[in-house]
Parts: sequence; C-alpha cells; structure tokens
Amino acid sequence: MNQELWYFLISGDADEESGMYGNFYAYGEHLGDALQNTFIAAMLEDFSNANVVEASLLDSFEVIEDKDELLQLSDSVYMRNTTYTYPLNDLDREFIPPIGIVKATGEDEYDYDLISEQFVAYGQDENGIFELELVVGKEKLTQTFLKALDFLPVVDGFWMYMQDHWENGEMELWYALHLTEKEQIVDLLMNQKVNTIKNGYVKLVVHSSTEETNLTLDDHKKIQLHTKSEDVFQSFIEQVTSLGYEQTREFYNLEFGFHHWHYRPANSLTREGLISFLQATGFEKVNI
Repeated sequence: MNQELWYFLISGDADEESGMYGNFYAYGEHLGDALQNTFIAAMLEDFSNANVVEASLLDSFEVIEDKDELLQLSDSVYMRNTTYTYPLNDLDREFIPPIGIVKATGEDEYDYDLISEQFVAYGQDENGIFELELVVGKEKLTQTFLKALDFLPVVDGFWMYMQDHWENGEMELWYALHLTEKEQIVDLLMNQKVNTIKNGYVKLVVHSSTEETNLTLDDHKKIQLHTKSEDVFQSFIEQVTSLGYEQTREFYNLEFGFHHWHYRPANSLTREGLISFLQATGFEKVNI
C-alpha cells in the first residue's frame, strides 16, 4: 500500500513544570497510522502525554525545507532537532481536539484559542426543534458522551452515518434494529471505540422516542442534542452544566472557520472492514 507523508506539530510534557513542542514528519498508510508512528517515536524523545496540534499532508519528502538536517527516529519518522519548551499552566493549555479530527496547518478564519469546552443552546426553530451543541476535548469526550446517554428519558435506537469524505465514498446510513436498550449501545461503543467514537469519518446517533429526541456525536466530534421536548432540552442543559461545562453565545469549533483533517486511528477498520462488521452484527443499510 502507498505510504502518505505527513507533517505534525506535536505537543507534550517535558516534565511536571514544562511543556514542549516538536516538528515531526512521518509516513503511514493514512493520517492515523502516520500519527501513531509519530507518537511512538516522540515518546522516545521524552514527549509524554503527546498530542497532535496540527497536521499537513505533503506531496513528497523533497518539499521539506532543510530536510538533510532532520533527525531520523525510525524507518518512518523524522524530527527537527530543535524543540521548544514553555512553562506549564493549566489555565493556558490549548484545546486538544478529540481523536478523529485535527487542525490543518495554515491560516484560519478564527484564532484557535477561541475553541474551548463549552456548549451553545438554541431555542425552538420553525420545525419545533430545540438544539444544543457541546464541544469536549480529547480527554473527556468518551465519558461525557456516555454520560449524556443517561440524560435522555429513554433510549431505544441507534444508527451510524458513514460520511462521504471517507475514501470518497457515498454517505451511508446503517441502522441497528437489534440495539434498543442503552446498555447494548454502550457495550457497542466501548467495545468498538476506535471504529465509532474515535473515528473521524462517522456520525453516531442515539435515538429516544420521546418527542423525536436524538443525541448525536458527529464526525467533527461535537455532541449534539435535537428534541421537540422543552422539558428534555432544559433538563439536558442542567445536567451538562452539572458536569462543569459552561453555556456560551460565542461558540467556536473546528467544523467552521478552521481548516481541518478527519482521520481514523491506526488500529481501526477500513471503510470496507467496518461495513463488513456492521453487516455481521445485525445492522441494516437504509436508503437515504
């Protein structure tokens, strides 16, 4: 399989008081694979708790400036020999996006520092729908999404969208006829985390029959609530607030105003492999 070449700006902890940045170049079968190769190499260079800050797909190794000065860390990873340290301050730490999406290198419409763990709530629209959107970082996304399932009055349906930007395929909707209880859905999400919650090419929808309520984790890794029930909407706001998230009117996320990449983890299924898994476990494709 052809190998892609990616540039990554990587952040990590140098020690308890200092953070550090480094510039890496890595080959991989896809972005997630190249990123995993980079994290392994970065750990050996004393980057602990490494995260990707931004990424760029390169045409070839020849386009890298001063490429002869790079340190080769493995068969697939190179690094600039200069790293940059800074004092750690929890109040100043930048937003770390969830696995599955990353900022692209380059200029954006907005300042990246504007993105934070907050939610926005919209009043009832012309179709009678209340909407809430919540941005959560890498560390807390899974636990927050699973807790949000408990905020629904009932859970009785689950489906998955495969987005058309995954391997340039068509958008597909797969419905789980057999998953009609919260515990079943949680089991699937936890057992297939790399193919669901951490996959930047899928959108997950948990359905509640209470006044057309849907809880969504979209491919930009935002948690969304849509409902016609004002009681469900207000209760959801209260419980999200109880988790420590603040409501805002100035809502920023990677979907709008920021160039970004979607990806799947290194150990996840291909699109074809995920389709085979869904078919084998009782999902049915729905015409859309």
